[in-house]
Amino acid sequence: MMRALAVDPVTHSSRMVDVPVPKPKPGQILVEVTVAGVNEMDVEVRAGGWAAQVKRFRRVGPVLTGFEFAGIARTSGKRIRVGQRIMGYSPVLNGPRVHAQFATVQERSILAIPDSLSDESAAALCVMGLTAVEVLERLYPLSPAQSCLVIGAAGGFGTYAVQLAASRGAQVTAVASAANERWVRAQGAQEFRAYETAPALQPGDTYDLIIDTPAHLSFHTAAPSLNRSGMYVSSDPTSDLVGLARSSISPRRSGFLLMLKTSPSRLTRLAELAGKGSLHAAIDSVFDIAEADKAFDRYATRGKQGRVLLRI
Repeated sequence: MMRALAVDPVTHSSRMVDVPVPKPKPGQILVEVTVAGVNEMDVEVRAGGWAAQVKRFRRVGPVLTGFEFAGIARTSGKRIRVGQRIMGYSPVLNGPRVHAQFATVQERSILAIPDSLSDESAAALCVMGLTAVEVLERLYPLSPAQSCLVIGAAGGFGTYAVQLAASRGAQVTAVASAANERWVRAQGAQEFRAYETAPALQPGDTYDLIIDTPAHLSFHTAAPSLNRSGMYVSSDPTSDLVGLARSSISPRRSGFLLMLKTSPSRLTRLAELAGKGSLHAAIDSVFDIAEADKAFDRYATRGKQGRVLLRI
C-alpha cells in the first residue's frame, strides 16, 4: 500500500488515503515520487472543475491531481534504470496522476535528472519549463533583435518565459504586481510595468510576441500592439475563439499555452537549457503533501514568485 492525496471536489478539500501501489504496464516506469508540482488544473479539480477528466481518473483510483514530478525509478525500461533520479510529466488529459508515493508514467515522458539539479528544481522546471521551450523555440522562436511582452511574469510559466526570452537576447517587458518588480527584473526583464498603475498595453508600443498568461486580453485587443508577423499567445484559447479564427487570415498570429505531450528530446532540451543557465528553477514554496490544501491555496494567491511544490 502507499499514501496518496485524494481531493474532494464537493468540499473543496483534500485528505491522505492508503491505496494499492500501481503496477506498471509495458512502456511504463514505476516512480517513487519525491516532489511534485501544483498546477492550475489541480486547483480547478479540487474546486469541482474538469468533470470529464475527473471521471476518467476515478476509473484508475482516487488520485486526481498532479502531473509533473521528480523521483526515483523503481523499475527499469529501455533508457531508464532502477535507482536513477528521474523527472517527468504525465499527460494532462489522460495520464496517471502523481500526487502519491508511487506513480506509473510512460518512459518516453521521463528523463534522468542531471546531477546539477535537485529534485525540487527538476520538478519546478518540468511542465512550465517545457511550455516555455515550446513557445519560445517552437511556436515563435525569438531572435536577439525582437521584443517580447510577458503578462503575468512572476508566475510559474511567466518566470520561465522571461528567463528564456532574455537568454535569447530579446528585449523583454514584464507585467506583474508592483511587489514583484525586483524579482521579475532578476529573471532578465529589461522593462517592467505594475498591474496596479499601468495597463499592460501602452499606446505606441509594439512587440513581436505577447504572452498573456492570465488571458486578460484577446487577439483583437493585442493585435494593434503586435508587429507585422507578430504573435499573441494566451493561456486560454477557449476565451478567444473568434480571435483564433481571425488570426488565421491575418499576418499577425494567435497561439496558446497548452503543452499536452512531451518526448525524450524535449526533456533533453529542457535539461540542456537548465545546464547552461538559460533556465533556472523558480520556487515560491514547498509544502508537505499532508498540507496540500495550503499548497493549493498558495497557488491561487496572487503575488507568488515561481512554482508551488509538494514534498511527497
